[in-house]
Amino acid sequence: MTETESALTFTQLVERLGGFTPQNIESWAFVKSPFTLSHWTMNVVEVLLIVGALWGLRHSIARFKAGESVYLGFWLASVIFMLALEIPVYFPEKLGAPDNALFFIHNEFSVQFFFGRAPLYILALYPAIMYAAFVLVRQAGLFDQRCGAFIGALGVGVVHHVFYEIFDHFGPQYGWWTWNYPNFTSSLASVPVSSMVSFAFVGPIALTLATQLLVPKSVAMDNADAKDASGRVRRFALGTLLAGLLTPVIFVLLTLDTWFSLLGIEMTPRSEMVASVALVGTALLLTVGQLLRLTTFSSRGLWAYSKAYLALFLGVFAGLWLYALPDYFSAVEGVTSQGYPIGSLPYVLGCSGFAIFFLLREL
Repeated sequence: MTETESALTFTQLVERLGGFTPQNIESWAFVKSPFTLSHWTMNVVEVLLIVGALWGLRHSIARFKAGESVYLGFWLASVIFMLALEIPVYFPEKLGAPDNALFFIHNEFSVQFFFGRAPLYILALYPAIMYAAFVLVRQAGLFDQRCGAFIGALGVGVVHHVFYEIFDHFGPQYGWWTWNYPNFTSSLASVPVSSMVSFAFVGPIALTLATQLLVPKSVAMDNADAKDASGRVRRFALGTLLAGLLTPVIFVLLTLDTWFSLLGIEMTPRSEMVASVALVGTALLLTVGQLLRLTTFSSRGLWAYSKAYLALFLGVFAGLWLYALPDYFSAVEGVTSQGYPIGSLPYVLGCSGFAIFFLLREL
């Protein structure tokens, strides 16, 4: 079988990306000079997402001190979710799967963990974009209505999806990561459809539902004695831990793979694409309709945390995409002269339009 017909092992995927430093792969964690990365765009995304995660943490702590614990709970649960989900994905052979069962590998970035498998910026990705999407939807009032937990969770999934896909369709063009394509049913340009739906849409929905279910909304301490305050903190910590650990379970239950299996339907490229468009499209229409009903057009909130960060994210990627256009349009059969696959610019433009819409809605 040819390389395009069979899935690749970690070593083969490393060779596709240009090779890693051997001693780095053998290290649990390593630091690499940012001036020696494969492409300068990798430095940009590292800074952007690490700043986003820290900015979100600062915001969540401020809300916690004000008595709103759900924000910090969501931020912390996103980190637990990331560790619980990503680490098994990096080492499928440890779970009894063949060594070519990998879905993807990341290139070498400035700081890397788990024997070269997990860059720091990917660890920051979850609390950066998911948390910002959660805050935006919560502040738009989608949770404060009938069936608010469900509608709000769908809104978080949609908002996260449109921002995440701007990133997801850019990274492969400059070797930020490579997909193990034979392990996926279908792709839109360089991005597997299951990534676009499961990681970009279903994941934040699962995290939001788990957080809403298990994390106390408030741990206000104003009138609490020391014993009562300690109990509230313990309940918050336990709820957050359980939310983070429950999220991967909800995530798996909500994926298209699970539903196709339960219904006894064979997943073909066509059926996966149709189901994905129906699922994400319906949630998008519902979220846009709710925002049109509950909010008005305004640019006032752009200075607030979530919108300010997401606007920064959008602006940075607008610049990156402008830089990438010459390589994008000169690609032959979807592959650049550097040997990397391109994403879908039309999909990115559509996501960018909805991203701007979300940024310009205000209660």
